[in-house]
Amino acid sequence: MAIAWQPGVILRGIIITVFPLALTIYFLAIWRLFLVPKTDSANNLDFGQPSGTAVYYSWFVLASLGLTIFLHGREGVEDGMLSRPKWAAIGSPNHLKSHTQIDGWLRALGRMFVPGRGAAYSNGGTSFTWLLLGLVTLLGYIGLPLSGLTMEFDTGYYVENGAQVSNDQRPRMVGFQKENWNARFKSDSRLHAFTSWNGASRVSPPPGAGVIYTAMEEDRSSLAGSFAKLPNSLPNNTGVSSLFLAPQADNSDPVDGKSWGLALSYQCSVITKLSDFTILSQRNPDVEPGSGKAYGYDVLGSNATIEVYNQTMRDTKVHFANNLQAVAEVGYHWPYRQTKQSGNIQAPSECYNPIDIPGPDAKTMPYPGMDDEPQILEMILWQNLTASGVNPNVVQSPPSLDFTLTDTIPELLGAYKTSDEAQVPMAAIGVRCTSNSAVGTAQLDGRRAMFSNFEHSEDTPKAASNMQCAERLSIGVPHLLFATAAEKREDAEWLSYFYGSVGKFKQAYSQIDYNFMGNAVPLQSSYLQAEELRRSLIRAYAVYSMQLMYNAGAGYVDSNGTYHEVSEFVNEEAVRYTQDTVLVPGIVPSAVVTVFLSLWAVGSFCFGAVYGFRR
Repeated sequence: MAIAWQPGVILRGIIITVFPLALTIYFLAIWRLFLVPKTDSANNLDFGQPSGTAVYYSWFVLASLGLTIFLHGREGVEDGMLSRPKWAAIGSPNHLKSHTQIDGWLRALGRMFVPGRGAAYSNGGTSFTWLLLGLVTLLGYIGLPLSGLTMEFDTGYYVENGAQVSNDQRPRMVGFQKENWNARFKSDSRLHAFTSWNGASRVSPPPGAGVIYTAMEEDRSSLAGSFAKLPNSLPNNTGVSSLFLAPQADNSDPVDGKSWGLALSYQCSVITKLSDFTILSQRNPDVEPGSGKAYGYDVLGSNATIEVYNQTMRDTKVHFANNLQAVAEVGYHWPYRQTKQSGNIQAPSECYNPIDIPGPDAKTMPYPGMDDEPQILEMILWQNLTASGVNPNVVQSPPSLDFTLTDTIPELLGAYKTSDEAQVPMAAIGVRCTSNSAVGTAQLDGRRAMFSNFEHSEDTPKAASNMQCAERLSIGVPHLLFATAAEKREDAEWLSYFYGSVGKFKQAYSQIDYNFMGNAVPLQSSYLQAEELRRSLIRAYAVYSMQLMYNAGAGYVDSNGTYHEVSEFVNEEAVRYTQDTVLVPGIVPSAVVTVFLSLWAVGSFCFGAVYGFRR
């Protein structure tokens, strides 16, 4: 049997050999390039490629006509097979061709499995080769219709090729950038963060798109907080690691490219032994500021500071709870701390700038970054809850008091006593936090909400005054915790904000025998527990991080006294995704259809190569 050079034979041979293979390769390309599963993207968003609509309809046409075209090529294979003497004696051509059709398959199965019919299968009543051709045909009948269920349309995003990016594809961003990072006043940032911290509500998400970027090695699905869908938000009760806060696209579209931002991580844990503290283990037990006072001193070679806040005076505690007294000691790293005596230094040691060390051996040191030893914040809180004055003779419907206080530090019991005549020893709880942060640039992957190639920056423009800069995370958090006490007033109250940050707000009760306005008696019914103090500090880190990058959505005043409603700019090194109709995976897995089409293509190629060009 020689190759037939008739045009019709050659055409059908090419069809059966090439067409199924080409169609399968095209489907593979659609699967790998256009059908991006949601598991490969973040925030429950759909991503695709431009021209997804054209690809879908082109496949619809090819798949619809595919079987007809294939059957035309298969006729050439059948004619080539019928020209072989091996099958010419079996029966009529129509009988053999029926083996490649549905009714023929059923009859062949009957011959194979019905008792007494096996002889017909072995003596030439049918043929394994023809049944194999029928099986190849069946694979096409299954695979092509199923392929339509592997894809569907949905609203999603795609990004233009870099060489084709137009100006309108450059995203307009909301958030601070390198040029104005230090433009705000430290006191303004502290006030905004303080207000957010003591409210106990969900930590505000970033503006615009609301994306918080994670490191490539992080599993977003395992993170606490809102990382599964937009807008993302930092968790209220757990620390974070390897996050990147970047300016957000004002139209809420994802962004790819290079961006300035803040890299950060922080963790907090409950401490029950004084020796487990790094800074507060160096506390001076002889320091005891008077009631309502604050006092501070340096330790660890002046690389850390300890501040003591006493809230046992009646004029102070009455603002929050008449039956609760407290003293706090907070210690935190502040390397190369500069005082007012060191002059008007443009880059204070609390900023994201190189630190100028004055003196005879003056030098400049880099600020602590992501790759350095973590910066530490530690806090010990002594409390005493009393039932004095909490009874039906004084207060109408007084609360039930819970005197349980767990996870205390035994060796610090009685380090401070109440200021009343009873001089009751107060019990202590403690928390230790570590943090790293740095500003710089990173490469953003908008589809997966991840960042890579972070480059630490040391050249952020300095402000004109040392009253202006973005205080580093490790410095800004302890400063906001005692923002009211820092005002140096005799009645400065701070304890209520720690309670309020975890939802234990001020409780007011009516005093007996008073019939005029203003007779409310402030009381507290339970202690702030160590775990709640840990959550309070975690929340402080979260809200201050958002403050650093987004200013809590508020405007800011620059060094020239100019008010800016928002910090926004165009990022020329990034490209925004376009929202449009995209092709997404359907209900049938593409891998299943690929198996059917691949076997169909291989079988067709083999039959075409052997029989398709012969007559």
